[in-house]
Amino acid sequence: MPPLLQIPRVHFDFGAISVLSEELDVLRIGRPLLITDRGLVACGVLARVSDTLSANVTKSVFDGVPENPTIDGVDRAFAAYRDGDCDGVVAVGGGSVIDTAKAVSVLAGHPGPISAYLGHPEKLTRSIAPLIAIPTTAGTGSEASRGAGIHPNAKSRAIGLNSPYLVPKVAICDPELTLTLPPHLTAGTGMDALSHCIEGFLADPANPPLDAVALDGVERVFTYLERAVSNGGDREARWNMLMAGLEGGMSIFKGLGPAHAIANACGDRGLHHGMLVTIALPATLRLLESRIEGKMRRLRAAIKLAPDHRVSDTVVELNRRVGVPASLRALGFHATDLEEVASDAANSWFNARSPYRPSKSEFASILEEIAG
Repeated sequence: MPPLLQIPRVHFDFGAISVLSEELDVLRIGRPLLITDRGLVACGVLARVSDTLSANVTKSVFDGVPENPTIDGVDRAFAAYRDGDCDGVVAVGGGSVIDTAKAVSVLAGHPGPISAYLGHPEKLTRSIAPLIAIPTTAGTGSEASRGAGIHPNAKSRAIGLNSPYLVPKVAICDPELTLTLPPHLTAGTGMDALSHCIEGFLADPANPPLDAVALDGVERVFTYLERAVSNGGDREARWNMLMAGLEGGMSIFKGLGPAHAIANACGDRGLHHGMLVTIALPATLRLLESRIEGKMRRLRAAIKLAPDHRVSDTVVELNRRVGVPASLRALGFHATDLEEVASDAANSWFNARSPYRPSKSEFASILEEIAG
């Protein structure tokens, strides 16, 4: 049986950030640690969030989250949590920020180090600091998921931190906070949302409510991503892409698949996770298409494709139009041993609910195809 769907209390719309102080009161958080990155400080997003806080809130700030979440980043954030005598966490950022915040919330109620809990969900208890997630990218879905990926260091693969207790208590999804996201990150995170929706939909066993959510997310990405990339101020496109990201996070509860297995196996070079998944997605879909024709028909219907058009080809075209690199080499990944990467991908837990689990040799063929 798949895990039961658990989602946070969600506030979604332009201006949703105005409820932050109210939700802090509900969760009895008076001394929150705001976790973010320096880019969001520089563009004024953190200030906009901070300005909504009521006078009785004593906040601390940690803005040192790296591009991919690391143990060192978690440790430094938790030091700020302790120094501020904090009693809750507010994550303001994309997946790296929210994943780091999840790890900090674990350390707030469990003895360290965080490495003791990576890959060991059985060690996690409900003794976790309350977390409010405020996504500023539209794609990772971490604001709605029960997992986080933490890298031992910037040049190592992520290890999963996974538990139903990690689902944020509240997700405040305000599209206004995504308007400053640059085009390349809009594209990368948007296609990451598509991969979550597609692989979540394809995952076994069927889950009709979540399947409907995933297909709705697929349709939104194909309809609105290009608009959001070409005009970051397109409010309708930003609203719909943030919704697609949220729906992708919900879809992850069903499981993921071989595109994420490849991205994780290639995740030791400090490259953008969403871009890695996106480059891998078309080739993995080509492997699956003949094996799950019924589900592929539903995917084609969601994106209004003719019966003789392949979903994989359509994803390739969307990647091209939004500027996603066509190969791992173009992204900056240069593997010296694709056989080792293929072995790691074949053994990845991301394959657990895939409708077809590729062999090591099939992963090797996919990697040769996308290496460039």
